Amino acid sequence: MASGERVPALRERKKAETRRVIVAAARRLFGERGFDAVTVVEIAEAAEVSAKTVFNYFPAKEQLFYDEAPLLTGVPAEAVGSRAAGESVAGALRALLPAVVADPAGLAEQARVYHGSPALRAYGREVFAGQERALAGVLARDRGVGGAWAGSSGIVAAVVLSPVREVWETVLTRTAGGMPPEEALDQGIRDLDAALVALGQGFPALLSRGDPGPARGEAAVGPAWVEAVAGPAWVEGEAGPVREGAGGRRGERASIVRVAELAQVSATTVSHTLNGRRPVAEQTRRRVLAAIEELGYRPNVLARGLRTSRSQTIGLVIPDITNPFYPALARGLQDVLGPAGYDQIIGNTDGERRLERAALEQMIARQVDGLVFAVFNTHAEDLLPVIDAGIPVVRLGGRLVQRGVDVVHSDDEGGAREATRYLLERGYRRIGFVCGPAGEGPAAERVAGYRTALADAGGGEGAPVAGHAGGCDGAVVGGAGAEVRPGLVVRTHFSRQGGAEGAARLLDLPEPPDALLCANDVMAIGALDVALERGLRVPGDVAIMGFDDIEAASMVTPRLTTMANPAREIGRAGARRLLDRLEGRVAEPSSEMVIPSRLVRRESA
Repeated sequence: MASGERVPALRERKKAETRRVIVAAARRLFGERGFDAVTVVEIAEAAEVSAKTVFNYFPAKEQLFYDEAPLLTGVPAEAVGSRAAGESVAGALRALLPAVVADPAGLAEQARVYHGSPALRAYGREVFAGQERALAGVLARDRGVGGAWAGSSGIVAAVVLSPVREVWETVLTRTAGGMPPEEALDQGIRDLDAALVALGQGFPALLSRGDPGPARGEAAVGPAWVEAVAGPAWVEGEAGPVREGAGGRRGERASIVRVAELAQVSATTVSHTLNGRRPVAEQTRRRVLAAIEELGYRPNVLARGLRTSRSQTIGLVIPDITNPFYPALARGLQDVLGPAGYDQIIGNTDGERRLERAALEQMIARQVDGLVFAVFNTHAEDLLPVIDAGIPVVRLGGRLVQRGVDVVHSDDEGGAREATRYLLERGYRRIGFVCGPAGEGPAAERVAGYRTALADAGGGEGAPVAGHAGGCDGAVVGGAGAEVRPGLVVRTHFSRQGGAEGAARLLDLPEPPDALLCANDVMAIGALDVALERGLRVPGDVAIMGFDDIEAASMVTPRLTTMANPAREIGRAGARRLLDRLEGRVAEPSSEMVIPSRLVRRESA
């Protein structure tokens, strides 16, 4: 070899050795202290290189763990794209799990590190998302299965990689929990076999012996391992592929009701057997599983199946999806739940207890893994079915009222108190409050903060005196010797129309208020509408102040003075607490987290 050729080769070997040393040092530290506790600087010191060198090789710390991804033997897109003629897509994906564990102790160590780090779990899902896009490109070019992928390669890639990811993660979780790695892998292989066969029911081309080259006509039967697991043949019914024979008419799609009928149990018992959240007698369980096998029933095409209790969905129940506060809150949830692999199901209730209870029942029926709700009229007993179903609950708003419910909320009482004090300091003395319906939640707390500020100001010379203790629907007017004026708190709906109606009622009083504090910004915008219609100057004739600091608060004229209630951060905090519950990191039966609010000064007050 010429000297000019040896230099690049030596350089590449040196780079490879440096990379190996960095990865070895990182994994040793991860094993000793956990992934999240180790910094890149510490890894650089252990590897005797600079931190810049580490970043040159690994822009993200997570890549040090995934440099040789634990468990999988290859990359899905490469495995499918380079599969041999006669090998199905499902067979290529099945081969990604090794037949045996080459290094059981190493896999157990990696599993423990992975399980202990939310950052690694989130990054792992991002890795699979990237593999999903790469696989979609391969499937779009695949000619061995005719036009089966035409226009749907992205969907098929997402569907087919879902069980691979779930099994990969389940094997690591089982191993981290103490199951021998070989046993965890063996169970994972069986799970993946069953899942891929179930997927083949909806996407028959997955089981075909296609050819990555030019299309060659009708595909043959799938590989032997598929035939062994698949059992009886499947036929095409009106609603999709169904198993021929085995109870039920030819062409009839299996349903949970058909399973219940065949097993002579209720549909609820079938559901409990599938999700594992309620105990089912062993004899009954066997009867249900036999009916499931006979009918070929699967709860969904992703075959999350009979051995898992996770649906990877979170329920979000809110009172008004048109209020900009709640989409921002949902976005905060998604910021955290999305990377963790969860989807959201959203229920809107219009703030009515009847609809809130119906939404909770719907979330139980949908088998959500966790529930987040921001509602005003739900009572403690309404949540008992959710708690009894073993579903973690996070409430956004209100007070901590019962075991089994975590609460994350803004400082509603403190924020309303600060808002009222701000108006008092600006010289306003007849402060009306446009509030939401009576009941537990932010409305009650904000009224309490409003009353407290008035009471605190009542002892000074020339300041307002406190309202009477008989109820919240009374406020005070300023000046020494001033008397209580009832009716300065009005209750209406948490909407723009509700704010307009409440403001009109207050401004129609013989002695109208000189300032209006509204329970949210949407109501405050409604109050601005009324002031404009009446030709009133804001804040010259009447000051108007809101709560939440939604985006529209800075777009109206005059721009709205308000209390910032960080919806997105509340959503993120609620999602983090829910993940803590789902992953068993919280010991106490309930908890409360308060997110501070902040005064935002603009022109309306």
